[in-house]
Amino acid sequence: MPAHRPVNLALIGAGRIGSFHAESVARRLVDANLLAVADPAPGAAEKLAAALDAPEAYTSVTELLANPEIDGVIIATPARFHTSVVVEAARAGKAVFCEKPMALTLGEADEAIAATRFAKVPLQVGFNRRWDQAFYEGRAAIDAGKVGSVQLLRSLTRDPGPYGGNPEKTPLWTIFYETLIHDFDTLLWLNPKATPIEVTAIADALVVPDFARKGFHDTAVVTIRFDNGSIAVAEASFCAMYGYDIRGEVFGSGGMMTMGDVRRSSMTLYDKNGVSNDTWRRDTDHFVHGYTAQLASFVEAIRTGTVTGPTGEDARNALAIALACITSVAEHRTIQLSGL
Repeated sequence: MPAHRPVNLALIGAGRIGSFHAESVARRLVDANLLAVADPAPGAAEKLAAALDAPEAYTSVTELLANPEIDGVIIATPARFHTSVVVEAARAGKAVFCEKPMALTLGEADEAIAATRFAKVPLQVGFNRRWDQAFYEGRAAIDAGKVGSVQLLRSLTRDPGPYGGNPEKTPLWTIFYETLIHDFDTLLWLNPKATPIEVTAIADALVVPDFARKGFHDTAVVTIRFDNGSIAVAEASFCAMYGYDIRGEVFGSGGMMTMGDVRRSSMTLYDKNGVSNDTWRRDTDHFVHGYTAQLASFVEAIRTGTVTGPTGEDARNALAIALACITSVAEHRTIQLSGL
């Protein structure tokens, strides 16, 4: 595409995170335009498009994809629709940014990857943690050999409490498909050139115990063994009463590093009540830079044809671990991985 004009992007799925991505395009990126929004819910696309001065709104994804002025799409639909929309967008010749998880089965993941390869369009997946400064610097330190050989890794996601979700409307295995999928990608990324070979997972409903018998899980711990001998632990909870807690740790033969902080800043208050810090409460506040940077990378991928962010293959690898976790919990056993 011509380098002198902004990239025209469209949003598919005007929910919470989709609306935030659209705002990032419209308000935070200097070389991209929000051209259109699509959502099947009556009035949803029109409302968001009007708020962000986007000229087009659709209830049909097919109609949006037929717009020849659109260079790329941001897919933020419910996860069960991701693969079909990725494939349709690729066939329409649009570059694709897809929120995680890209797919719910390995077959779907392969279909999405194949479609974008055949169409020769970029495919980037929304693992925003890679773009957070602390995690980005952590990977750079690993690449520079500052921690030596990686031996132990840890990644955790604790959503801020009080828990306000509805267990009856939460899809089964959400804690693996949509929460810990971030941690799986992070651990793979922080352990470059290593392949996971063994996964063991346990999960329960500790936040909302009454729904445990219905298969709802709000708490999980996963152990991953890699072919280089390293061992990783990922954990998640849907309710951390003290704030939104995202952290990582890598221990190696030459040292150790930590990434992430539940505190909003290093400002600490000392008063009659003791010592306190404000904490993060929303992902869109905590990772505003990361969310923006990943979309800036997507714009650059459209211009150059080269994806530097998480690829479809990266998404497939993280999904393979998530699926192994589901089997491990369901069958109470360790799962052997192969073929990543």
